[in-house]
Amino acid sequence: MRRVGGFARIAAFLTLIPLVLAACGGTSTGAGTTPTAAPKAAAVTVGIVTDIGGLNDGGFNQFSHAGYEKARAQFGFPDVVIQSQTISDTEYTKNINAAAQQADMVIGVGFLMEHGIYTVAKQYPNKKFALIDGCAVNPADTSGACVNLPNVAPLFFKEQQAGCLVGAIAGQMEVDGKSKAPKLLGHNTISAVGGLAIPPVVRYIAGYKYCAQQVDPSVKVVVGYSNNFTDPTPCKAIANKQIADNNADILFQVAGACGIGVLDAATAKNVYSIGVDVDQSKDSTGAARPSVITSAVKRIDVAAYDIVQMAEQQGSATTGPYASYVASPYTFDLARDGVGFATPSSDVPADAVAKATDFESMIKAGTLTPPETIP
Repeated sequence: MRRVGGFARIAAFLTLIPLVLAACGGTSTGAGTTPTAAPKAAAVTVGIVTDIGGLNDGGFNQFSHAGYEKARAQFGFPDVVIQSQTISDTEYTKNINAAAQQADMVIGVGFLMEHGIYTVAKQYPNKKFALIDGCAVNPADTSGACVNLPNVAPLFFKEQQAGCLVGAIAGQMEVDGKSKAPKLLGHNTISAVGGLAIPPVVRYIAGYKYCAQQVDPSVKVVVGYSNNFTDPTPCKAIANKQIADNNADILFQVAGACGIGVLDAATAKNVYSIGVDVDQSKDSTGAARPSVITSAVKRIDVAAYDIVQMAEQQGSATTGPYASYVASPYTFDLARDGVGFATPSSDVPADAVAKATDFESMIKAGTLTPPETIP
């Protein structure tokens, strides 16, 4: 299977329904006690393996887990969560294997688990697997081509579409200038800070740069990579350098928990920032991040929930909704409400919001196609 192009609109945190386990008991009648029925067991038990950054990264891992928890609340399977600590094929494979020993289905979170998913799915052909932002890839194949295994569901998004919409906002704000966006530094420069130059990160930045320059061909776009997804310090350093050396005044973070340093740097320097994956206008305590004007989002929670729901509808790996999806996977894009941008802050001029909405309509109509690689 060839790699699907596209690896989110979340305006607020997903509200999880608590799992209530019915206690054994009954209602009293004149004839005695009538026992209540025990809750029905899930057809498929499910585990999830996070990438580094953990469950409280405020983004990718956290919201993948939110979709998993929504499904767990509905279907009642045991909680099997394994958090990866290092970027390593060895650790990813070990963790996926450990989850597969405890569950009928395993969801991997992140492109970097492609080799691990392939290895473990081949080992357990009767179990189901899914990978957010990736597919099964044979470690021996240096081309990185997807392998169409019948028990692996690839969950891809068109991040370039989400990146495009926030890029359109940034581009229009640069056109508007300080009269409408007073925190601009006046040098017509925006930037992006990525974690690693992996496909989903690159797609976000590609759409951001392309559409900003569609709005304002003269806008300069500075791109840097931290080679880190967990520690805010290197991302903050890159952001500070982009502000000081390049006069970047709208900074797009695409680096997971590391990218929180970008948002913080923008706040400290009184310029604008853009979050990623989920609405990052507030931190984990609910406090506002003053620099964040919007976020490029993808509905990773929806993808995680949907694939579990498909698996729960049938018990076989060869028939039913899950198997149908694996045979013909779709991409979570604007048309499926799989990507988008978070509600803009009051710092965003109305014409910039309108520009993003116009670009959204053009993408859906097929008259605008943001690239997958950085132009």
